[in-house]
Amino acid sequence: MQKKVLYIDFDSTIANAEKSICKIYNEKYKDHEEFTEAKWREVKDWTFKYTCTLITKLYENPSEKIAELFGSDEFFNNLTLYMDAERVLKKLNEVHDVIICTSATPANASRKVLWIEENIPYISEVIVVINTGSNGVGKGRIHMIENNSVFIDDHPENLISTKAKEKYLFKYKDTLFNQNWDGKVVSSWLEIEKIFCEESES
Repeated sequence: MQKKVLYIDFDSTIANAEKSICKIYNEKYKDHEEFTEAKWREVKDWTFKYTCTLITKLYENPSEKIAELFGSDEFFNNLTLYMDAERVLKKLNEVHDVIICTSATPANASRKVLWIEENIPYISEVIVVINTGSNGVGKGRIHMIENNSVFIDDHPENLISTKAKEKYLFKYKDTLFNQNWDGKVVSSWLEIEKIFCEESES
């Protein structure tokens, strides 16, 4: 089996970013009289307005507040990988070239790279797109995503914008932004293992 170049998104593909944000929110706002526990499986978009409701109510620019949380020490202290991601990433890295490709705000870019270096040290190549906004979209500007490569991301717009030959939507759960995709879909790291590790053994 031919070795492939796999570009894999980080937030909400490798690492459970929503879970970390919800954990911070629940701790910070638990004593507020209008507090309702935020559940990460119910997060529908990157504004978190349906789950972290007090941020929408209390701040003039909720997106800036969410971006601030993404750049915080608490975010990275609470960050965990999706189930099976660590084991499968190691296995993938033995048979393919694995590159993490991720959008980041200026505040969280360096922290993210350090977290990856500390927690996924076997992945030696990381591409970071500095995004001064907060929509997480824009990886199509990365021209080194080759025509014959594979791209796995949780956002259809990122997949559509690239020239990657094989594109997979990582759809761990339904969101408002991952519905309009008629291409290939994976919903777990076990599925990724089956596609890219088992075929390399055949």
